[in-house]
Amino acid sequence: MRKYIICLFLFPNILLAQPYVEFISTTDSSDTWMDVLSCTDMSCYQTRTKRYTIEGDTVIGQYQYAKLYVREEYEQGADQSQWCTESTSIYNYYFGAIRESGKQVFVMPSLGAEYIAYDFNLNVGDTIPSPINIAGNDDWRIIDSIDLVMIDGVDRKRYWVSFDRYVIEGIGASSGLFNPLYPSFGICSAALLCYSEYDTPQHFDDDCDMNLGVDDDLSIDASPAELIKIVDITGREIAETPNTLMIYLYSDGSSKKVFKVK
Repeated sequence: MRKYIICLFLFPNILLAQPYVEFISTTDSSDTWMDVLSCTDMSCYQTRTKRYTIEGDTVIGQYQYAKLYVREEYEQGADQSQWCTESTSIYNYYFGAIRESGKQVFVMPSLGAEYIAYDFNLNVGDTIPSPINIAGNDDWRIIDSIDLVMIDGVDRKRYWVSFDRYVIEGIGASSGLFNPLYPSFGICSAALLCYSEYDTPQHFDDDCDMNLGVDDDLSIDASPAELIKIVDITGREIAETPNTLMIYLYSDGSSKKVFKVK
């Protein structure tokens, strides 16, 4: 009996003693993430598969950031109807910049203000930040327990929240790097498909090579232009509107189709 009491007493100290695994380094561009977000209204579905890679660094204000780029496959089609338009589109774009300080991961999106996406200082009972900076559903992000998971021979902390979702130190959320941390039920589902270092999958078995069956010559703009206005598919200028296909027009003449789920 004494043996078990000692083990239970020491386990929290073992967690505290684990060396922290950094989320990202601006000098290391080997990190790759791939996630998926799929939503349906039971008639049509929309699926976004994103592959995130680090490409160099930049200085914004007084901080140095790693620059994060996305290669995205957007697919839409019929779910339980026949009238939905089926199509697949590929986009390459600059997502934003990220930095790490004090076991916190800060994101400076291409549009908007900096926010904390991940905080690895937290304990049981604390609330995990929203990786995509969406308010609400705080009760679903309260840490229920913390354990260790070994990845490539190194123990990392894993923070469990409700509905069997979790965040892993140095990797991100099981729902995706920058997807909402909500359960996969209802009209939307989200998941982290792969995380790799030096082309070697870590923890997730899926291959991070995004074999989309398209040419790889789609360019990525390392210096994103200024957003001029947003228009709908008819060319009419609109405000940013969730659940609507929008076209962002930039100062260099480029454009990007955007669909934000609310």
